[in-house]
Amino acid sequence: MLVDALIIMESFAVALIVRVSGDAVPPYWPFFLPFAVFSALGFVLLGNWNGAYQGAPRSAPTQGLYQDVRLLSATAITAGSLFLVVFSLGPFGFGMTRMNIVPLSVPLVGSALAYAQLVAVRHIRRVVAER
Repeated sequence: MLVDALIIMESFAVALIVRVSGDAVPPYWPFFLPFAVFSALGFVLLGNWNGAYQGAPRSAPTQGLYQDVRLLSATAITAGSLFLVVFSLGPFGFGMTRMNIVPLSVPLVGSALAYAQLVAVRHIRRVVAER
């Protein structure tokens, strides 16, 4: 779970640095660390609740797919929730802040990057275990 949390925070940092506009505006960085920590916490808790960290039955022929689908559903729910939180806190939502705490693309792109890396880590572990 700790590796997953670090992967998630790294994915959101990459999504903030490498944006479509190509600039990481300095006012976003003070808000980024709390956003990344709560995002990682949300991912890990929802993944744990969804069963992504529980092993599939050994008799299942598609054991890896079982975990990947559970991880995908947890990622989709978390990405949507993070997008709604960022949007609602920003100026277009309830207006609690004058600007978005992170750009609106960060929760979506960061979640996609996190999912790809989390599946890759699990796949590598399965390949090494089969040898």
